[in-house]
Amino acid sequence: MDFNVSADPPQVVEFRKEVSAWIAEQMRGHEHLRWSASWSTREDEEEYRFRRGLAQKLGAKGWLFPMFPKEYGGAGLTIDHQLVLETELFKFGLNLSHVFYTLARIVAPVLIRWGTEEQKREFLPPITRAEICVWQVLTEPHGGSDLANVQTKAIRDGNEYVVNGQKVMVGHHLPPDYLWTIVCTNPQGKRHENLAWLHIPANLPGIEIQHMYMMMGIKNSVFFDNVRVPAKYLIGGENNGWKVANTHLELEHGGDGRIGMDPLIERVVEYCRSTHIGGKPILEDPRARELVADMMIDLNTLRRFNQRNYWHRFTKKPHPYGGPQQRYFQRMMRLRNGERLQSLMGADALVQDLSVHEVVDFEYAVRTGPGQLHGGGTLDTDRLIFARRLGLGRPTKETAPETH
Repeated sequence: MDFNVSADPPQVVEFRKEVSAWIAEQMRGHEHLRWSASWSTREDEEEYRFRRGLAQKLGAKGWLFPMFPKEYGGAGLTIDHQLVLETELFKFGLNLSHVFYTLARIVAPVLIRWGTEEQKREFLPPITRAEICVWQVLTEPHGGSDLANVQTKAIRDGNEYVVNGQKVMVGHHLPPDYLWTIVCTNPQGKRHENLAWLHIPANLPGIEIQHMYMMMGIKNSVFFDNVRVPAKYLIGGENNGWKVANTHLELEHGGDGRIGMDPLIERVVEYCRSTHIGGKPILEDPRARELVADMMIDLNTLRRFNQRNYWHRFTKKPHPYGGPQQRYFQRMMRLRNGERLQSLMGADALVQDLSVHEVVDFEYAVRTGPGQLHGGGTLDTDRLIFARRLGLGRPTKETAPETH
């Protein structure tokens, strides 16, 4: 059975030719760059500048968010056009959602869903054209995976909110332009009904950002000290932040999907073919073949989950439990793959290789196993959402939030 994306419909055949030639021209002269992953310890300035510039060029053509209306910075195209852009970029190891290091892939759809028309016209074009970088700042020092237990306060004072609190383990090594965050606007209010969502300019007085050097690269603590945020940056209405959060979290927790596959297995197979032990390639060992086969099965299973969620999202028929199912499987698979790589390669799996893209660097794959188990909530968070969507232990099933 062929699970690959089908042949182009007639209306996008010429578009693929245009996109293919355009991307090839942008990549010319940059073949030496080795892409880093979303959580990276490489911090390559040349790569960042190139990817940021590429995102801006895509955004100027409306291709970074091709299905968005033109007035919001998109191109007003169809899902067939988006698939062309996704697959052509993937040939070079990139994808639309991570051309450069910003949470645009989540922020922009949430703004489409919850922003006022005035907010959409003001806030969306700079994001969809990659003119600004946005950080998601949700986790707090004492909040754990319970996002509703927000301690950062935003108290209304006339036409402004005065924000005080701290967020941790966010962003990357370069500063953002905006901070996308959930806050408590009514400390005495009922749980889930006392929250709001803010899109905060990161240059406001009272904001301090400090690096955190972590296993998965540089993250940050963000401190808010009497930061006065104009009320126009409130998204979704006062005390309505939990509904906004549901849309955001559905995208973060696997509900956005993707088209490309993880290229790690190709490099693993090549390594096992070219590396000899006792005069024979590793791949001739029955146990090694079994480990490689298990890795291939897992990666292909993840790819099907991603493709399914991607299609459900863009046909506007959200899969009830597709996001948490994909996310839980992905995180457990990464843990298993890290163990498999160490079984296949021994100490070689722990040596960083800067000559390849980070996502296919064995050392990064080993580190990313335990390193990403906590991101965006724990494994228990995934299990809980999955159970609620299936109606386990409850009289009704929880429905998936609407996304765009």
